[in-house]
Amino acid sequence: MLNEEEKKANAFLRERFLNLLSSACDTNKRCEINMHENTQVSGVLKAVDVKFQNIIVEDLKTPLPETIKMATLRTSDVLTISFSEKMTSSP
Repeated sequence: MLNEEEKKANAFLRERFLNLLSSACDTNKRCEINMHENTQVSGVLKAVDVKFQNIIVEDLKTPLPETIKMATLRTSDVLTISFSEKMTSSP
């Protein structure tokens, strides 16, 4: 069972994580997504589901020649998501 200090720390970290996701989805900045099997794709992060099992990406560029207008990626397939520009979030 968590003590009061651990509960506060968890709540603080959860809030920061949610602020980061909100900021990332609102910026319309391209991101690089590294996936299993050494697959690298890029696109604009648009949304994340409530359980953080899927992310919605717009203008997804894959190793294939076509760009996918809108795609759902499973977070279990994603290793990293990185942005070339610094993300800012409100305190």
